[in-house]
Amino acid sequence: MNKRSLGTALRTAALAATVLLGACVGDGDQVITAVQPTPNGGELFVRYVAMGNSLTAGYQSGGLNDSLQVRAYPVLLAQRAGADFESPLVARPGCPRPFAAPLGATGRIGTADSCFRINNPRVINNVAVPGARVRDLFQFPAGPLASLNTLLIGPRTQVRAMIEARPTFVSLWIGNNDALEASVSGVLGPRAAGADSTLTPLAAFQSRLNVVVDSIKFANPRGAMLVGVVNAIEAAPILQPGAYFFLARDPATGRFQGKPVNPNCSPLNILGQLNPLAFNMVSFQIVGDANFPEINCDPAAYPAGDPRRGVYLLDQGEILLISQRIAQYNAAIRAAAEANDWLYVDPNLILRPFLAEETEVVIGGQTYRLHQRLRKCQDLRDATTPAQIQAAVLTSCPVTGPTAAPNFFGSLMSFDGVHPSTEGHRVLAGRFASRINQRYGTTLSTSIS
Repeated sequence: MNKRSLGTALRTAALAATVLLGACVGDGDQVITAVQPTPNGGELFVRYVAMGNSLTAGYQSGGLNDSLQVRAYPVLLAQRAGADFESPLVARPGCPRPFAAPLGATGRIGTADSCFRINNPRVINNVAVPGARVRDLFQFPAGPLASLNTLLIGPRTQVRAMIEARPTFVSLWIGNNDALEASVSGVLGPRAAGADSTLTPLAAFQSRLNVVVDSIKFANPRGAMLVGVVNAIEAAPILQPGAYFFLARDPATGRFQGKPVNPNCSPLNILGQLNPLAFNMVSFQIVGDANFPEINCDPAAYPAGDPRRGVYLLDQGEILLISQRIAQYNAAIRAAAEANDWLYVDPNLILRPFLAEETEVVIGGQTYRLHQRLRKCQDLRDATTPAQIQAAVLTSCPVTGPTAAPNFFGSLMSFDGVHPSTEGHRVLAGRFASRINQRYGTTLSTSIS
């Protein structure tokens, strides 16, 4: 037996031992009942289990509750397949409560979080837990994530919950949080002494992914879909070029949503030339952080040793590093899918057409070509004159007023600038259904309306 085969065998044996030991723990609410084959999903969707993080759990606008969970793409996929599918539904207003407006400008809905369930299904099909990294699927998470994990699927891992459900089809969308914290916080180093990096090292990502993949193989489904990692720098509106904050500021006060914007975020310098600093990526999270007196586009704005140095900001080198790491993650996920004859889907290929999509709208007698689905200031890349730059803000950036997009960040995005809206989940379900049909011969509806 070679080293690779031995490693796989050891992981499988360890997984089997974990499952057998876990089976000794009483989980009366997890008794499996027979489910008949479904009309459109056929034998493949007799028992569908979805694993993952907040994207799969149905998290929207910074919160989770039953009204959002039932709109998540796995629920929609199961409906298209005619399959029974149970989610661990959280009481409203939510745990946590969703934002009432983009990025919590007016706070969250309700007055207090409601961290309890309103159902107790015998089998849980959506075992995803918001905040999960790859390692959290097979290793019970620590910190605040532990409470949410327990609320949703009990004191067990997603791997165990998936295996106990005896799936015939598994979808796995994991890895986004292995890069998201670094992307949004701008901090690529260790989270704390002894903790993992905010940007998970590739070797660690691959070894952890192998454990999860082995667990799916152990469950022996008829098929599986592995979904890659979204590059938030490319597709998540919570990150915008620094120029956006300068151009969208109140010209009378020089402030964006009350926070001063440093002139180094101006897209043009005093000579009318493009300013490279303005195209560093800035996280919307800086707006609400009182520790930062202004929005600044210079990575060296704070002295060495100051914990604020480079936070909420990605320079061009960091943008390249994170993008390359995500590409490596996705290569590993794709290789795992192909090695097991499963379906692989790259979510970035789903999102890119919507970044380019334009809708012609006439406002006050003037015609605009607006990006209504996703607002990432994508038109700023090709703007070089003051007139072009200002037009790009109106058509492709998150703005208020006549040229505003639905949900501020675009109709596919919820109020947190990271997670899909209800429309976004419909699009995902339609695109995933199309790929599943192609690969497995099912007849799921591919409609996104």
